[in-house]
Amino acid sequence: MGTAQAYYKETPQSISTGTNSGGFYEFLPPGYDPNGSKTYPLMVFLHGSGEKGNGTSDLSRVLANGPPKLISAGTFPTSFTVNGQSFSFIVICPQFINQGSISDVAKVIDYATRNYKVDVNRVYLTGLSMGGGEVWSYASDNLQNSGKLAAIVVIAGSNEMGAGNAKVLALTNLPVYATHNLNDPTVPSNYTVENINWINGSVPPPTPMAVGTIFPVSGHDAWTQTYNPSYINPAINLNAYQWMLSYQRQIVILPVNLTDYGATLSSDQRQVSLYWSTSAEQDNNYFILERSADGQQFKALDTVAGLGNTSTGHRYTDADLSPFFGDNFYRLTQVDKSGKTTVYPVLKVTVSSETQARVRLSPNPAGNSVYLELGYPETGNMQVRLSDIQGRVLKTWQLKKEGVVLNQSLDLSRIPSGAYFLHIQGKTIHEVQQLIRK
Repeated sequence: MGTAQAYYKETPQSISTGTNSGGFYEFLPPGYDPNGSKTYPLMVFLHGSGEKGNGTSDLSRVLANGPPKLISAGTFPTSFTVNGQSFSFIVICPQFINQGSISDVAKVIDYATRNYKVDVNRVYLTGLSMGGGEVWSYASDNLQNSGKLAAIVVIAGSNEMGAGNAKVLALTNLPVYATHNLNDPTVPSNYTVENINWINGSVPPPTPMAVGTIFPVSGHDAWTQTYNPSYINPAINLNAYQWMLSYQRQIVILPVNLTDYGATLSSDQRQVSLYWSTSAEQDNNYFILERSADGQQFKALDTVAGLGNTSTGHRYTDADLSPFFGDNFYRLTQVDKSGKTTVYPVLKVTVSSETQARVRLSPNPAGNSVYLELGYPETGNMQVRLSDIQGRVLKTWQLKKEGVVLNQSLDLSRIPSGAYFLHIQGKTIHEVQQLIRK
């Protein structure tokens, strides 16, 4: 299992990972080289409510329980052997001012993975009491969070997830090990029992099945035994640390971590606003925004340059000023500096067919001319542009609309056969119709 941790490096860091955390302890294993190529499993420990504080002058409270207590006392092994391999943890122990939110936990994990030599396939989250509840909340909130973790250990966790959140853990097959004292006067042991039952009762059930152990004793402190490296739980036949290290993910590191991505139609149905946000960027070059009328054949709509490497991310916005009538499908592709691409899910926006009735082209397909009927109430000068599918403008007409309906014949005699777009632009009108020239 390893030798006593006399050489574990213990360092308080007055670094804020968010408004709810003013600092953390870092515990680095012997031989850790911040400039080296070796990576290590990461264990993030979340404390209980009695250890809350400002992260600086209060930080020593975090040493009261769990792995930080063992490390500070010199009783935490410097390595653990699992399946013939030896592992040493990087241990990060934040102090929260108030109960940690899902976002607070996410910021700690993101900071640790960006700033330490972490094996991203071996990120483990554990906590006790309030911290255990934070583990349940973070891991079960969404598939992305759960998928980042290789395993979780929850002790007397103060949160009942419910079947919906538990299914998130089951869908990602997140290994779960949870313990509780039967007669816990602070957090009912039924919280752990129900959470384990919800996870294992999901359809389909997870692989591996979640493991729950209820110690037949009273009191809130189930963590001293669970975190004791010498305690081998018969349910897992390992100690908690060996059990964690038995699991890993297969995670591909992308140059961009996308956190928000969507498309919305304006209230007048004249344009579609598209937006996406990143939490971190590394070697990002640019984005390609594409559009399709059928969800199959996409054409480039715009190219958006990356805003530079960052550990905090950027916000991007773009707009389709001439959406199709009916369904519009949008696809975002990210291109890194080596030319590799990442394609994100397709978004769909539908423009009401009521708008379509206001613009009519006949005949379509057209011959040497096409008849434009425009039924908008707006009057005044308007511009009509004919463009090819690459966006090049081939012909422009300047029209004046004086009544409710504009009727105008457009000359196409010098336009080759093919597919085109007709753009109608006024003060408030901006419509696009597809036109086929026979």
